[in-house]
Amino acid sequence: MKDKVREAGASRRTQRDVQFLEDRFERLSLVCMAMWSLLQDKTNLTEQDLLDRVQTIDLMDGQADGKATKVGVVKCHKCSRPMSERHMRCIYCGAEKRASSAFDRV
Repeated sequence: MKDKVREAGASRRTQRDVQFLEDRFERLSLVCMAMWSLLQDKTNLTEQDLLDRVQTIDLMDGQADGKATKVGVVKCHKCSRPMSERHMRCIYCGAEKRASSAFDRV
């Protein structure tokens, strides 16, 4: 009985998490569409320019898979040990991860 209650709770949490991610995805999509619309209005950029750039960025990891996957292992600038992409600080020495772009901090 306890297992069924635990499973039901886990299922509700999973559903809540999925809903949160779907909502966030929709909001981010809306913001991206608005930014692209503004860029088109203010510049001479075309839809083809955007598609070309998406393809260029997609291929940066060597695979045309529709994802902006980071390549290689990032090493800590202080202790040279490998750093997880999930953490903002080195788990070994505590040094803050250096950002190579604005997207590294989001």
